[in-house]
Amino acid sequence: MSAAQIVLAVILFVAAVILAFFGIRQLQCKGYCFNNAYIYASKEERETMYLRPYYKQSGVVFLMLACLFLLNGLRIVFDIKALLYVSFVLIAAIIVYAVVSSIRIEKNK
Repeated sequence: MSAAQIVLAVILFVAAVILAFFGIRQLQCKGYCFNNAYIYASKEERETMYLRPYYKQSGVVFLMLACLFLLNGLRIVFDIKALLYVSFVLIAAIIVYAVVSSIRIEKNK
């Protein structure tokens, strides 16, 4: 394994830990809500929003991204080509989850 691969793997593992930390904090409904619906809402709308579904959506996406970064780091370390395809499936799952959960949140308003 080259030095560049080691550095890249370390960066990916650190990013996975940071994303997992933010994902857990979001699921606990703590900290800033990293959700577009909240970020782009006016100050008046933010005061009346029920934030639990937005925190949950953001938390799940952060945790799925943490898994993606972890998989890519493992792929580099162990040189397993099949993990690339697993990563593609996980990316598709993240996108589908984000769209479907956004629709469900808007439907339940």
